[in-house]
This record gives sequence, structure tokens and C-alpha cells, in this order.
Amino acid sequence: MHSHCAINDTSPACLPQSDSDQDARAQEVATRKTGFIYGPSLIGQAAPFPNGTLGNARSQYDMDLWNVDRTAIDNAVAEDVKAIQAAIEANGGLNSLDDYVNVLYKGEWENSNPLEEAPGIMTNYTQDLLFSMERLSQNPYPLELVKPSDPLPFQVPDGLTENITGVSLETLHTNGNLFVADHSYQTEYEKTTVEPQRYGAAATAYFYIHPESKDFLPLAIKTNAGSDLIYTPLDTPTDWLLAKMIFNVNDMFHSQMFHLVASHDVSEAVHQAALHTLSEKHPIMIILERLMTQAYSSRIVGEQLCFNPGGHWDQLFYVNNVGCRQFVSDNWKTHGAFRSGYLETDLRTRGLIDENSQFKFKSFPFFQDALKIRNTFHDFFSSFIDSYYASDNDVHADFEVRNWFAEATGAAQVSDFPESDSSSLTKGTLVDVLTHFGFIVSVVHHGLNGGDPVGSKATLPFHLNALYAPLPTEKGVTDLLPFLPPAENSIHYIGFLATFNRPFYRTSNRTLEYAFSEDSLLQRLNEKTRDAAATFMDSMKSISTEIRARGFDENGLSLGMPFVYRTLDPGYIPYFSAV
Repeated sequence: MHSHCAINDTSPACLPQSDSDQDARAQEVATRKTGFIYGPSLIGQAAPFPNGTLGNARSQYDMDLWNVDRTAIDNAVAEDVKAIQAAIEANGGLNSLDDYVNVLYKGEWENSNPLEEAPGIMTNYTQDLLFSMERLSQNPYPLELVKPSDPLPFQVPDGLTENITGVSLETLHTNGNLFVADHSYQTEYEKTTVEPQRYGAAATAYFYIHPESKDFLPLAIKTNAGSDLIYTPLDTPTDWLLAKMIFNVNDMFHSQMFHLVASHDVSEAVHQAALHTLSEKHPIMIILERLMTQAYSSRIVGEQLCFNPGGHWDQLFYVNNVGCRQFVSDNWKTHGAFRSGYLETDLRTRGLIDENSQFKFKSFPFFQDALKIRNTFHDFFSSFIDSYYASDNDVHADFEVRNWFAEATGAAQVSDFPESDSSSLTKGTLVDVLTHFGFIVSVVHHGLNGGDPVGSKATLPFHLNALYAPLPTEKGVTDLLPFLPPAENSIHYIGFLATFNRPFYRTSNRTLEYAFSEDSLLQRLNEKTRDAAATFMDSMKSISTEIRARGFDENGLSLGMPFVYRTLDPGYIPYFSAV
């Protein structure tokens, strides 16, 4: 039934129980186990980082690959920065919010971000619907239903909720139409001291489904800092816009630090467990290695360039590198939990979808795109596992996989990973684990990080990295310009974000469409898997075609939003966690 394995690593994949040379295979696994050592975590206390002779060689190899890509994007950014500096100089600086849109962007980042900014994101940023729908697209992870059985996070001043929504806060709450994104935990994190001085809050925001229109809209923003003001859409347009910017500072911190834990840390820990237990000839190992392209460069780059004291992060954001590390350590067991991170499990826990995966919102763009991609992974891995394991008994007989599961929950410190006993270890479990692995290195990573922030979720002037003036002690602000980053800091910020972009992957077969379509990978796997890989590519290409065709309807909306959401385009995002 199975082809016998040869010695070299271009040999056909096979399971350990069907390997004709058990001794050589066991020796190879033992050599790897000795050469890969679990070293200390990087960037906070989360996943171990590979040390030892093989571990060091692997991270160096990944760094060398990363360096090639980084040099290419750095050169593109340098070209763009020259053009942007000239444009700002010609304009006599950035003197209004409109200058941030028209001078700072407007086709000037053509080398590092040829996609340009997402349609609508620069022109409609003052609309409440854009702000609220970003919670269902750009960063869906902090949002949750205020469950009718839970206490209210905060009270909105008398009568305001009725004026805004037509019903009381209690009615919204009782009817399951009140949602919250709470960043109050950021109060305790250490703040940057690098000049220019920066400011911020630790905001909590309410959102609601409107009883009549059914639109998903913002209700109130509480700063949890300074005078602890509560802003609503009934404030002056300038005060209310500032409140949304204050929230965005906190939300940007969350999206970037959450992504580090939920994609990099989780995938690295699970993969390291495999490096200690699976042979290079194991079909699952061949797939994992593909999805872990360049993976062990990410946290080294983070330590050296981003979260180093006084580095890019400290120069640009409000919470400093120490606060970032604390967030990682605080949330490794929760945001890093494996099965509770499964797409529908997570959204159900937070009350955003019901047990049938239906949602109350008019649209839920992140979930709608993420689900299609997740299902495409699931189809591929179902065929893949079916082709190597006839039954659950074959899975139980695979001692390498059993060891992998035990290692993941043990030495690799992954929370909420399935148990290694035979009742847990089924074909279905393997499909779910591999599906989620593919999902976190593609959807979770690029949904939050990668090439999206520079042209979408982190565009100035709305999505601030930090405030550049103190929080107002009272309402009545008339000028937002002092709160925005000065020209030099704005250029640094956009340039920094652009370095995470990989526009050239579209022409080098490194997008998600091509995840399983590499010849050296396919020739080692069986024919059923090769067929499944071709189907996977076709499915991803059709998802990409659909996303690229998006535009605005007669109401000026796309998927119910005043901007075009194209973040998860499988024809653009990489199949691995590229930074």
C-alpha cells in the first residue's frame, strides 16, 4: 500500500509504521532531537525558540532567506521616502488633516505598496460606519458581545443611549445587541520615553446593532485615562473623531501584539514539537516545513529591529517594548491556546456567531473571507490525511504523531492542544490541527500584520500609532493637528509598516494560492495529495478573483462597509508568516 522510503530527503513520504528501515529512521529522529534544543522564548515569555546546533543553523538559514526579501523591500521604501519627503517639502509641511491624505499618500508609496491604499479608507475615515465595521474586518479579535448575563462594562451618561439608538443601554444589552472592545488592560503597560513625547489612553468602546437599520455602529468610547472622559457621536465632530483616534492607538497595539502570540508563537511551538518527534520523511513534517518558510527569522528580527530598547517600536508607538513583552507573557496561555483559537470556536466564545455559525450583523467581512480560506485548507487536509491513513487505527499506530502531540503539550508548552491518547488522536483531529496551523500562518498573520497595515488598517491620519499631544482634560477640542505625528515621524511610521509588505511575492509563486504547489514538495507526496493541491490552488484562485472584483455598490458600500476589504486575498498574502 505504501511506497518504501529511501534515505535522502527527496524520497517519497511515508508513515513510520510502513518504513522499511525503522532503525535508520529512529536514528534520524534522535539526531534531530539532540540538535534542536528548546531555548528561551524571544519577545516575552511564550513559545520556546530553537537553540542547539540544528536550531541555530535553522534560524540562520531563515534569516538569510529573510534578508534577501528585506533588502528588496528596504530599497523600495528608500525610493518612496525620497519622493514623499520632496512632496511634503513642496507643500510646506503637513498643515491639515487633508495633507495627511493628499500629500503623505496619493500614489507616493508606489514601489513599496503598489496596491496603494484600500479604496475608501482615506476618503471615508470620518464615517462612523467605517470605524465600527473595522471591528468586523481589520481587527476582529478584541470585539465581544456584552452577554445579557454579564454586567455592563460601563454606564453611558443619562439619556444619551436613547438619543443615539432610540432605545436604552439596558435594552441593547438584554437583546444581545451590545458589543465591547476593551483595551483598559493597557493602563498597566510601560510607556515609551523616547522623544518626541507621546501620549495615549486605554480605551473601552461600545458598539451596537441599531434596532431599526440593523447597522453595526459605535455608541461610546471611554478613555480610562486622565479625566476618563466618555465620548459619543453626539459630541462635536472634532471631539468624536479624536475619541476614535484615541481608541485606534490602543487597537493597533492589540492587533500587532495579538498577532505575534496567535500566529508566530503558536506555529513555532507546534512546529518545534514536530522537529523533536517527526522524521523528515513524515508526510505531515513535509507539509509543516513548507508552511514554516522563513519562520525562525521573525522573532529574531523582532528582537533586533523592532522590540529592541529604543528601536522602531519605542520610536513610533505609545506602549514601549517592555509593555509589548508583558502583553505576550500575559496572554501566551490565552491568545496562544490552540483549539480555542479555531475560527468558529473563537468567534462563538466571544458571542459574534451562534452555534450554527450565523451572525446578527448585516455582514461580517473577516469571518466571511476567513471561513472560505479555512474551508479550503480543511478540504485539502481531509484529502491529505485520508490518503495516508485508512482509519483512526492507522493514526494510533503512528508513534511519531503520538509523540508529536505529547511533545506539543509537554516540552513545547502549547496550551489547549489535543491530547495524545487514542480517543483524542483521530484522523479528524489531525485534519483540524493541520487546518488551524495553515490558518494561523496565513489568515491570522496577514489579517493583522504583513502587507495590510500600510495601506489599510494603519493608514494615517485616522489610525494613529500614538498621540503627539496630551489627552484633553475636557471636551471642546477644535484642532486635531497637534495630536498627529509630525512629518518626519509619519514618514518613519509608514516606511516601517511598508517593510512588512511583500508585493513581489505575487510574481514569485509565494502567495497563499501556491501553498502546496511546489514541485519538490509534490514529488514526495502521493497522487491523491497532488490532486488535492491542484484543487486547493483552484479554490484559492477563485477566492482571490472574488476579492479583487470588489468595489462599491449604489450606496457607496462594499460588503456593507465604506471601504473595500481585500486584506485576505490569497493571490496577495503569502502562505507563511512573512515579516
